Amino acid sequence: MTVGVLGASFDTGNLGVSALTECTIKCVLKQWNNAEVKLLGGCRVGGEQHIKVQDMEVCVKKVPIRFCKNVFLARHFCILLTYALLFKIFRWEAFKRFCGRRNSVLKEICELDLVADITGGDSFSDMYGIRRFVFGFLHKWLMVLFNKPLILLPQTYGPFRRPILKMMAKYILKKASIVYSRDSEGVEYLREILGTRFVQDKVRLRPDVAFQLDPKKPGNIDVGNLHEVQSVDTIVVGLNVSGLLHNGGYFANNELKLKVNYPDLVQSVIENLFQKQNVLILLVPHVFPPPGHSYESDPEACQRVYDQLSSKYPNRLFTVSGQYNHNEIKYIIGMSDFFIGSRMHSCIAAISQLIPTVGVAYSKKFIGVFRTVGMEQYVADMRKWTKEEIVAQISGAFDQRHEMVKRLRQVVPGLKDSALGVFEDVHIQYDK
Repeated sequence: MTVGVLGASFDTGNLGVSALTECTIKCVLKQWNNAEVKLLGGCRVGGEQHIKVQDMEVCVKKVPIRFCKNVFLARHFCILLTYALLFKIFRWEAFKRFCGRRNSVLKEICELDLVADITGGDSFSDMYGIRRFVFGFLHKWLMVLFNKPLILLPQTYGPFRRPILKMMAKYILKKASIVYSRDSEGVEYLREILGTRFVQDKVRLRPDVAFQLDPKKPGNIDVGNLHEVQSVDTIVVGLNVSGLLHNGGYFANNELKLKVNYPDLVQSVIENLFQKQNVLILLVPHVFPPPGHSYESDPEACQRVYDQLSSKYPNRLFTVSGQYNHNEIKYIIGMSDFFIGSRMHSCIAAISQLIPTVGVAYSKKFIGVFRTVGMEQYVADMRKWTKEEIVAQISGAFDQRHEMVKRLRQVVPGLKDSALGVFEDVHIQYDK
């Protein structure tokens, strides 16, 4: 079995996307243990990447699909689109093999039995701008033109606020063989835009695949002197600070329409929690962007918060320093007794380790994912709530953290099993 994976990469610096990538590979190998996996589109050049999945060394191919100015590159989308259209006219297998020998990226695509798309978990939407949506659409459309069975893995769908983009999304949704939603809200949204019959025929509900990411202890953990001041009585609160929100969005103009000033909210949350006894706060980044994307750097935002407040709260406020991968940051999140996250997958990393968690939301995806574990009341929506309401919500959840753990122990193991079996519904006939 040869499976292509779209909308996933280990190279973005967003550890949520890295977690989705590894867990998608893990799900593929659970269903087809000898499968070959190819990551499509999310790189500039091809190559191989070796990762360890459940103590097994896995070699993953990276297959570039480019949108650069040099349209004559063999791996350029326009070249590959031309081949896809030619294959609609000239259907002979000998012709396809001949073209594949002349273009290595085309050959990799032709060998695929199945394409699974996860669109970064929440980017099948125009919420992050037209450019990101269109590139994602073009990748999916190309696979449809090559007649590859397309599976949309558990993710958030929409919102689609622009009519033309909504039409494009509907096209892909209707062409997909199976459409998975990671929450019940997604199923209802698809019912609204596509109709009940489509939902009954194609849509499945499955948890986010990242629930079954394995934590791995880093070789070195830099959290200052946290371990020196910890005791059996202290309560470590993990606080994920989003660089994107701390900088006011992609263009620093609050395009996400938050009702609160995020830096002020973070400070108020910290000061409120420090009024409680024995609380230590660890600032946890979850996006380590490449150079040139500092506007969404969580480490920089965490450091700013630490520099601002550490002298006021000596030996009580700490920050995670250094570089970590998705498995390692999940292990660090697991050091918390209570967690507050502005990045969706930082919250999933905590919840999946049975840590009571509050999601500080900037989009609809939070409420849906939290509802899958019966914890939707612990989502504080910055688009709707005031700073005072959010601080009070977090304070109340902190006081209820023991009840939250009991709930998580009941539901999380089943969610992990369900997430791992996402390809059980897929029945593909293929010849090798």
